[in-house]
Amino acid sequence: MRRVFVKTFGCRSNQYDSELLKSHLVRGGFVVVDDPEEADLVVVNSCAVTHKAERESRREVRRHLRRGKEVLYTGCAAKVNPYDEATFSGSVEEVLRFLGINERTLINTFSRARGILKVQEGCDFACTYCIIKVARGRSRSFPLQRIVDEARNLSRITKEITLTGIQIGDWGKEWGMDLVDLLDVLTYEFPHIRFRLSSISPVHITEKLLRLMAERENVCPHLHVSVQSGSDRVLRLMKRPYTREFYERKLRLIYSHLPDAAVGTDVIVGFPGESDEDFEDTLDLIERYPFAYVHAFEYSPRPGTEAYAFKEVPAGVRKERMRRIQSLIGRKRKEYRTRFLGRVLNAYVEKHEGNMLYGTTENYLKVMFEGEPSLLGEVLPVRITEDRGTGVLMARSETFGSSGVFHP
Repeated sequence: MRRVFVKTFGCRSNQYDSELLKSHLVRGGFVVVDDPEEADLVVVNSCAVTHKAERESRREVRRHLRRGKEVLYTGCAAKVNPYDEATFSGSVEEVLRFLGINERTLINTFSRARGILKVQEGCDFACTYCIIKVARGRSRSFPLQRIVDEARNLSRITKEITLTGIQIGDWGKEWGMDLVDLLDVLTYEFPHIRFRLSSISPVHITEKLLRLMAERENVCPHLHVSVQSGSDRVLRLMKRPYTREFYERKLRLIYSHLPDAAVGTDVIVGFPGESDEDFEDTLDLIERYPFAYVHAFEYSPRPGTEAYAFKEVPAGVRKERMRRIQSLIGRKRKEYRTRFLGRVLNAYVEKHEGNMLYGTTENYLKVMFEGEPSLLGEVLPVRITEDRGTGVLMARSETFGSSGVFHP
């Protein structure tokens, strides 16, 4: 039997695609290995969101080719810019056909502690900087029954599932349904599974969604709502489908329903045409709200996008702005973490090292606490005791005996 190693770059959608690919490979008679040295075939699932991500994906191909491996190149970068050096370059479906695997299967394995379930693919937005629409195509939803079946498979191996997609808030529009309908079904069918949403556009944040999140204990109070800029002028240049005032209104709506919610966002620093005043507007937006985390990215020009023809902000200016925003982000993360000192949260246990357990709380805080390896995969109440500045909070288990496992 052929032995395959899968290397994944990029977002949760790519992570799901890799896990689904592994399920197909196992069903097709391949052996999936964790060490590339043990493999004779390597699949590189690439990312194209930045030039750095694409460069790293291609470097991975070359590294394995030099070691005599057969390398298949897939993912977003392979779609927008096929790589001739690879043995084969194409979509996940094309890679499977190349390997002689034609039977469609559901995801039935997962190598990560927390499961990922893709419910939607593609995007209909027209952001001027983004190449992903070219790579992923138009927005389309996965059928409800397929999602339920995959959730059932995942529920056998994990107690937390993150729903993901390129534009997850679009789910169900083909059938007159929406994301709330999907969450309603999943949380009812799987009451002992904790569900988490991945990145969602502010245009898809609704009162209906937030009410369900507040009512259902097995929906994590965690929303990643990308803003990209705090300047209306830059948002227009980006062709983002909202204004700053609209985004802030959505934030206030979130916090009114979920006061302790972990709200994260993305920011592009140094977008072409971004002035000093525009950048200050972004800093002001981050300062005003209790973001749990902010992912800041230096603008990366992508061939094939509208913004590729725009005049770039000088590299030195971008670097200085990144330095300033990262300092602010560090402070905001700490402010959010320390709000929970002394409080009890529910941690999904993902890792054990020595006598310590490591996990993630419902509001996306990383914690560590003493415990036995037998508690891996459980959701446990823990009291937050200390912030040592590492990004991982010290905690103490509040579980006494085996009956202390949290069940939503």
